[in-house]
Amino acid sequence: MSERERWAPLSLTLAGIPFRGVSIAGRETWFHVPSLDLAFDVGRSPAEVVPVPNLFLSHAHLDHAGGLAYWASQRRLLRQPPGRVFTDPAAVPAWRQILALHGGLEGVAYDVTVDGLGPGDSVDLRKDLCVSAFRADHRVPTVGFVASEVRRRLVPGWQGRPEREIRAAILGGEEVTKRSPRPLFAFSGDTGAGIFESAPREAFEAKVFLLECSFVEEGDLPRARNYGHLHVDDVAERADLFANEALVLTHLTLRGTPAELRRTIARRLPASLASRTVLFLPGE
Repeated sequence: MSERERWAPLSLTLAGIPFRGVSIAGRETWFHVPSLDLAFDVGRSPAEVVPVPNLFLSHAHLDHAGGLAYWASQRRLLRQPPGRVFTDPAAVPAWRQILALHGGLEGVAYDVTVDGLGPGDSVDLRKDLCVSAFRADHRVPTVGFVASEVRRRLVPGWQGRPEREIRAAILGGEEVTKRSPRPLFAFSGDTGAGIFESAPREAFEAKVFLLECSFVEEGDLPRARNYGHLHVDDVAERADLFANEALVLTHLTLRGTPAELRRTIARRLPASLASRTVLFLPGE
């Protein structure tokens, strides 16, 4: 397999959710989830991410975020509606400054906002969709995200009551329902093993969990620790945590062919988790 083929975007549909992207350790990472109208990270800003109005940026390393200014510029050029970027609050001032500098160099103003979404915070994208952030464990400020379908359910005191009473209560301004998010899609960003303590349970219950796992060889565990990344053994040791329909390992090393990586990971994961694990890699 050529390097060009390894770099080509991949499309998958898991648990009924289609998504597309690239994720290669140290080179480029981005994911587009069209049904949720959002993207996680922007990589070098591929053309298909430019129209996406909601961009969730895990951290500032350039393989994940180098294309942000280009994304903003292309949106203006193509007369796209206002775009929104959500990222770790610590990085917001620098990103605003970077976009302002690029806009100044171009002699234009980008119609893009950059806002902080810190651990425990959430934003509503639609009436039925929200995205929350959690702390990841990396060398720079990093957040992961969980996109959840939002439903409203009757509070316990109103469950089983006649429909006419419920309607009357609603018309009277009484609160008879509460928000009930159902996690659909989680994205870790780059992270070390600290994520297993900092991520909420929703990340491990989402239908699909994109989890960074850069290292797979036994001797690479010290390198994983040093660079703030996961090793497949970190995942194997915590296999019982994952209730996801599909666990997608991303950001995999270029040191090995896709077939070699699949064989190694299949050997190292317990069968109960291996059967639900997908490597974000092309076929041979």
